[in-house]
Amino acid sequence: MNGVDWMAQRIIAAANRDLDPGDAPPRFNPRPPGVIREGSATQQVLQFLEKHTGRYFIRIQIVRATGCSERAVDWALLFLKAQQRIKAVEDTTRNSRYLRYGIAKEGEA
Repeated sequence: MNGVDWMAQRIIAAANRDLDPGDAPPRFNPRPPGVIREGSATQQVLQFLEKHTGRYFIRIQIVRATGCSERAVDWALLFLKAQQRIKAVEDTTRNSRYLRYGIAKEGEA
């Protein structure tokens, strides 16, 4: 629901006296949590990984491919892992503390 729809609903409800004066109207949040915003680093990281489904990349490869800052990519990877949209596996060729990232299959993340 966008801001215009929300405002229209509030006006209609007030005109119909559907609102109880004691109830506080719910506040409109233009940036709800858990939503990937258009053009964000998170969206760019997700699109890059989806484009290369089945492959795993180290963090610096994702930074270079997306053109985003290292910190933005770090936060994007954390968010996408928490949302179970991507999977992180140990990079056994280097060290187990390093991770490689790829798209998670259904029920795998």
